[in-house]
Amino acid sequence: MRRLIVLLALVLAAPAAAATIKGTLHGELLVGTQLPDRILAGPGNDFVQAAFGSTDTVDCGAGSDVVSADLSDKVASNCEIVSRRLSVDPYTNADSQHETAVEPDTFSFGSTVVAAFQLGRRSAGAAANIGTAVSTDGGRTWQRSLLPGITSWSIPPGPESSASDPTVTYDAVHGVWLVGSLTLEPNGSHVYVSRSTDGLHWSGPVDLAGGPLLDKDWVVCDNGATSPFRGRCYAEYTDDQKNWTVSQFSNDGGVTWSPPVRSSSTLVGTQPVVEADGTLVVVAGDYNGAAALTGNIVALRSTDGGATFTRTVVSILHARDNKPMRAIALPSVDVDSAGKIYAVWSDCRFRSACSENDLVVSTSVDGGQTWAGPVRVPIALTSSTIDVFIPGLAADPLQPGHLALVYASYNSSACTAGTCTLGVGFVTSADGGATWSPQRRLNAQPFPTTWLPRAEGGRMVGDYFSVSYAGDRVVPVFALAASPLNGRFREAIFASSLAAAG
Repeated sequence: MRRLIVLLALVLAAPAAAATIKGTLHGELLVGTQLPDRILAGPGNDFVQAAFGSTDTVDCGAGSDVVSADLSDKVASNCEIVSRRLSVDPYTNADSQHETAVEPDTFSFGSTVVAAFQLGRRSAGAAANIGTAVSTDGGRTWQRSLLPGITSWSIPPGPESSASDPTVTYDAVHGVWLVGSLTLEPNGSHVYVSRSTDGLHWSGPVDLAGGPLLDKDWVVCDNGATSPFRGRCYAEYTDDQKNWTVSQFSNDGGVTWSPPVRSSSTLVGTQPVVEADGTLVVVAGDYNGAAALTGNIVALRSTDGGATFTRTVVSILHARDNKPMRAIALPSVDVDSAGKIYAVWSDCRFRSACSENDLVVSTSVDGGQTWAGPVRVPIALTSSTIDVFIPGLAADPLQPGHLALVYASYNSSACTAGTCTLGVGFVTSADGGATWSPQRRLNAQPFPTTWLPRAEGGRMVGDYFSVSYAGDRVVPVFALAASPLNGRFREAIFASSLAAAG
């Protein structure tokens, strides 16, 4: 009996004793362990890496502090910028790199934000499945889920071998969240749409389209109160075999979809927005070659609910290669409540000899018919060696001209032996991009590219990041990484929740 009592005491005992990590009087990086740490930062401006461990307790003290944390970590209110890990890669398939998650998209409605991302990125393309997360309080707290019926790793399993390019929207008329996914199988590809009324529990997917070489899907819904097409949702993607950019629509919350309409020749990275009058504008890249370094950013415009389209040029494009990263110069697009459309992409036109990329913004006030020349976002000096890429843009639905922008960057002069060290930043504008706030760092720990999964074209955090306004908060969503452990990556999708007026 005594032996049984001792064994039960061991089983019921608390986890291994917490490790206490204390900062000094100066700002510094504090990195947690696999134990349930107690991290006490000092009075300086500290950076706390608590993610990927046990349940930690973090107290930042004085100063301006940045924390990367798991959802279960207890982070004090004196920590100014806190990013929570949304993704957990549960898969073990041999053809993926674990633990990894890349390429987040988000959409918000009121204070609810839904995010979707690839889980278990494969070096040959796509991922084991699509994961999602939902917050109903402006990004302060989150719940995770996995899409069912997509790939063989889904529960229940689906017919596809892998999935990619997740995209999120909300249909306010039918009260349904939609996640679009590009899926791959040995002999083709599909665009699937999954449906949910709460952003947490998802239906089996609707097979929207199939073909040998589909790519880069995106979904958006018309929620305009006075739009003649209110309640219509659009899916945009490319059919590389036919050299088409394709548009389809649904009038019943994504249950059924119209026949495909050819909106253009093949473009890359379609980003649709809908004006209050129902005008659909799709911005994408028309690149000269597979490297996507030169060409045009173009806009497709439909005033008849996606039946026909006209095409205009937003701007020429000239981007620098971001090796060793896979970082295609894709646009990120949004429209504000006054109807002004903003398109952001990475471009090197303002640097001598195209030495580095900046982010540039072009705008349209006439529903995508004409576009102002690109204006540089002053994240770094033009004389610097800071390279900025992978933008995610949002326009505040309540305050015209209020913008939020999340992005990745590295200092190219500090890259050694083909390895660069990445950071993630965030800026806002209250005047439609005429001026921007000082940049805020979102990553607690800078991360070398060797901590990231491999992909076609380089190391990968995603072809896009995302940001959404949600109630009184603005929620950037992006990828961060910690040092690999026991042969596994520790790279995941994170979200911050910041005051919208900040």
